[in-house]
Order: sequence, then C-alpha cells, then structure tokens
Amino acid sequence: MFSKYAALVKNLRGVVLISPSEDVEDIVSWLVNRFKYRNLGVPPAVLCKSREYFEKRLGKPFVQAVYPIKPIQELTRLVADSLCVDIEAAEAAVIASSYVSPIIALGKEAEKMLRPLAVEEVMSKVRLDNSGWRLHLRIADYTVLDFYSWSVDHAQSIWKGFDADLFVKERLSKIKRDKKRYWRLERGSLEPWSFLYYVDLAEKLVEKEDWKEVVKIGEDSAAGLAIEAAVLINKENIPT
Repeated sequence: MFSKYAALVKNLRGVVLISPSEDVEDIVSWLVNRFKYRNLGVPPAVLCKSREYFEKRLGKPFVQAVYPIKPIQELTRLVADSLCVDIEAAEAAVIASSYVSPIIALGKEAEKMLRPLAVEEVMSKVRLDNSGWRLHLRIADYTVLDFYSWSVDHAQSIWKGFDADLFVKERLSKIKRDKKRYWRLERGSLEPWSFLYYVDLAEKLVEKEDWKEVVKIGEDSAAGLAIEAAVLINKENIPT
C-alpha cells in the first residue's frame, strides 16, 4: 500500500470527487485535456461507485489513490460518521490531504457533498477560459502546498493540549489571508459563482467536539487533517 502511495504522491495534481448520480462525462473529458502529463487520483469509494467514468481512463490521467496507512482510513470513517457526510466526500478530503493535493470536485452533486466540510469559500465574478482555469488550478495547488506543514503541525496540538476556540480562530485567520491569492476572480461583473471551498476537517471535528475520537486513532492521522482547497468544476463554468 505505502509503495503505491510513494510512487504517486510526487506527480499527483488533485484528488477527484464525483457523485455516481450525476452525469459528468463532459467535465471529465475537459479535465483529461487539462491534465495530459500529470495524474489525478481517484479514491477507492469514488472508483467503486463511478467506475464507468474511470475504468477506461486509469493511467491517463486518472490513477487509483490508495490509503497510505491505516489511521488515514480510520479517520475517513470518523469524518463520515461524525460530520454526517457521504463516504466519498470524507475519503476525498482525507486522501487529498494525505497526498498534499487539492480536491477536484466535478459537478453540482459533488459540490453539495463537500459543502458540509467547507469553512470558507472563494467566489468568482469572471468566466474562466482554459488559461484562466490552468492558472487558478495551479494557485489552488499552491494553497494546499503552502498550508500543509503549518496546518498539520497545528492539528497535532489536538494530541498535546489546546484551546478549541483559539484553534478554530487561528485556522480561519490563515484561510482568510490565503483568499487574497484569488483576487483576479473578483475583477468581473458576472453573478458570483462558487469556485473553491476551503475544507478543514480538523476545524469541523473540533467544533463538533469529536476531537477525542481523533486522538484515539493516533497522531499519524494528522496527515489527513491539513487545510484543503476543493476546486468546484461545473458544466456551466468550463469553456465549450
């Protein structure tokens, strides 16, 4: 399991989330053209329930994303149960954090699945062309990369004694500063649409007072508790 993880992590550019109830074939085809030379991870639950979208494309660019260690799998179950979200959404968030990659949510249903895990949102007033999408997907990648070390170290305070209110405040403060990266999306006149969610499982679990259950899983699960960026790609917002 870990050998597969090590082989993937360096070249992974996102972890895909879709709902099996929604037709996202157009979005998948568009995405394939954006990631010809980089990999997109498909978590086990998504691959199991939406195999028709990926079985012929595994390896170009879609690859199966595996759980690197058992605590990450246990954290996924806790997130799904505690925060009352679909296993696909919980798994995408935890695995994306473990791979230091953004979540790539395809379609309106995937957006709805992630909504309960979001703590902040980036809205866009502009319609992105392909170069604009390429730029902002890269910016989302930087968001995740730059947050990772700090947010995982910060999450580890759950095991060391912490103030819950201060914990949440510090993480939200970092996120609000990070939103400034997306200033280009404000320079338009369109009806605002959701471009990105900030997903923070650690913050959500602390707010629910379920952090003691995280402690039981073990400190290695902190790798799944980084602040995440989830890019929301819908049919209406991609170039035709």
